[in-house]
Amino acid sequence: MADPCNIKDLITIWIGEAHKRVNDSIFCQRREAGPSDQEVSTRTWSELPYDMLELFIRSIDSPKDYLKLISACKKWRTFAREIMFSPRYNLSLLHPLPRKYPFPMLLQPHAQDSELCYFYSIIKGKVHKLHVPELSNKWIIGSWRGWLATINYHDVNQIRLLNPITKAQITLPPLSTLPEPITSSLNVQKIVVVSPNKVDVQSNCVIVALITEAGFLHFCRIGDDRWEKIYPSIHCIMDVIEFKGLLHAVDDSGNLFVVETSPFTKLTPVAVNLNCHGDRLYLVESSGDLLLVSRNLEYAENTQYTRTADFVVYRLVESQTKYRKPYYCYRGVPLCYPEEPLCKIWKQISSLHDQMLFVGRNRTLCLDSKLYLGCKGDCIYFADDSPNDAWRAARRFADPHDNGVYHINDYNIEYFMEGVSDRHSMPAIWFSPNPW
Repeated sequence: MADPCNIKDLITIWIGEAHKRVNDSIFCQRREAGPSDQEVSTRTWSELPYDMLELFIRSIDSPKDYLKLISACKKWRTFAREIMFSPRYNLSLLHPLPRKYPFPMLLQPHAQDSELCYFYSIIKGKVHKLHVPELSNKWIIGSWRGWLATINYHDVNQIRLLNPITKAQITLPPLSTLPEPITSSLNVQKIVVVSPNKVDVQSNCVIVALITEAGFLHFCRIGDDRWEKIYPSIHCIMDVIEFKGLLHAVDDSGNLFVVETSPFTKLTPVAVNLNCHGDRLYLVESSGDLLLVSRNLEYAENTQYTRTADFVVYRLVESQTKYRKPYYCYRGVPLCYPEEPLCKIWKQISSLHDQMLFVGRNRTLCLDSKLYLGCKGDCIYFADDSPNDAWRAARRFADPHDNGVYHINDYNIEYFMEGVSDRHSMPAIWFSPNPW
C-alpha cells in the first residue's frame, strides 16, 4: 500500500491539474475549431465519476486544496456541497479543519473609500491584502457564514448582503421604509442574519434583524420591500440569536426576550437580569446552552478611546425562585412586568473549556478548539465593537483598533494587527469564507 503522505501529495497534484484542465476546457469549448482529442481530454475531468470524486473530497485535509477543487467547475462545487452537508458524513471528524465552518479570519477594510481589505489569519499569523471593490464606501455592520451586511456611507438606502468570495449580493429593503427613517448609515449598529438553513442564505426562511442606534429592533425576510418594527419597542436591544427554533433578543440590561414575527410581532420576556452588566452584550449557543457574553470597555490611559478590559460569561439556567422583576420599555409604557413569573436566570460560569468564542459586529460564533489545529480553548476572540467606532472612523480619527483574544483562565489579553493596518482603516469584523 502506498504511503499516506504520498497519497496526499498525489491528490494535491491531481486537484491542481484538474483545476487547470477544467478551466482550460472552458477555453477549448469556446474555440470555433480545435483538436477533438484535446477537447475530449479536458471534458473528462468535469465528468469524473461521483464515487471517485467523493473519494478525493473525503481525503483532502488542506483548505487550499478544497477551495481549488470546488472552484474547478459548478458540477464539482455542487457535489462537494452535498457531501459536506450530508448526514452520512461528519467531516469534522475526518479532517483536522472542519468543513462545516471554516475558521474565522479578521477582515478589516483599509479605509472608507478604499477597495483594499486586510484578511488576518489567526492560525498562521499572516495578513493578506485583497482587492474587494464592492466594499468601497461601505460600512460593514454584520457577518454570517461568509456573508457581509453592508450599508453605503453616502446612501442609507443601499443596504445589502455581500459574499466577497463569490461576489453575490442580496438587496435588502431601503432604510427609508423604517417606521422612523434614519438619515445616516452610522445610526445602524448591527445586522444579524438568522436562518435554520445552514447552506443557502437566500432561503425564504431567512430573517434579517436590524438594530438601530437607539437599540430598536426591526426585521425583514429576503425579498421583502420594507422593514417591520418589533412591538412593543424595547429600548437598547444589543443582540439577536436563533436558539432552539425561537428568535431571542437581549437588551443592555441582560433581560432576555423571545421575538415573534408572525402573524404579529411580539416580545415575550423569558429571563431577567439579576447580576450581569456590560458595555456590549452578545448571545451565543454553546453545546446546547444559551450563553450571554458581557464585554467591558475602559478608556485607555490619557486618551479618549476605549479598549476591551475583560469579559464575563453567563449561562441561561432554570431557577428555583420565580421572579417578576420589571423591565423597561421605550415610550408609552416606561416600566413593564412579565405576565407570568419568570424562572430562568443568567448564572456566571468560570470556564469555556475547549470552546472558543468570536464576538464583535458579526453573529457570535462558538467553535470547538479541538477541531482546529494550533488553537486553544477557553478564550474569547474579539473585534472592534465600540459604540463610537463608526463615527470616529468616518472622521478619520487615528484610534488603535480593539482586536485580540481574551484568555479566561488568566484574564490575559493579546492584541492582533497592531501596527499592521492603516491608522485610518475601518473597524474589523470576523469573517468565515463561504464559497457557496
